[in-house]
Amino acid sequence: MFYGVESVEIPEGFCQCGCGGKTKPFHKDFKDRGILKGTPRRFLHGHNCPAWAGGRMVRKQGYVVLKLHDHPRATPNGYVYEHIVLAEKALGKPLPPKAEIHHHGPKIEQRLVICEDRSYHTLIENRTKALKACGNANWLKCYKCKQYDAPENIVVTKSNKYHRACVSKKQQVHQQ
Repeated sequence: MFYGVESVEIPEGFCQCGCGGKTKPFHKDFKDRGILKGTPRRFLHGHNCPAWAGGRMVRKQGYVVLKLHDHPRATPNGYVYEHIVLAEKALGKPLPPKAEIHHHGPKIEQRLVICEDRSYHTLIENRTKALKACGNANWLKCYKCKQYDAPENIVVTKSNKYHRACVSKKQQVHQQ
């Protein structure tokens, strides 16, 4: 099954949150609210939230989530990240298990790159940071002085990248 993000008109008598639940009718008139006995309720109990925006909300970290209970990657409360849904829509199939999504620009704009694994995503992140910081995506950041420099001026080990001068300064301090 494919999960789109288009809004769908929900028929009367079904919960307007999009969960698909059938609502019960009111058991009496509520004239002050214009509700007559037998009129179907709009929401199931607990589904009417003042912040409801049709199943789409922005989390504190800037990620947009959608209410899609039956999506395989949905959380226990039925939300799935919009960027996952959009990536799957673009691919025409579910994302591979180790795939990650890289956001290019603000997360709410949903400019995405689908990465096959974490290492490729990290590479894109590092190159993007270098480009923003110094104007050259190929430059590397010294873990000691936090400055970007050309790759030929940086020593790359399995765990770190650094200038020789930065490490020799540290060794000089320890020898004194």
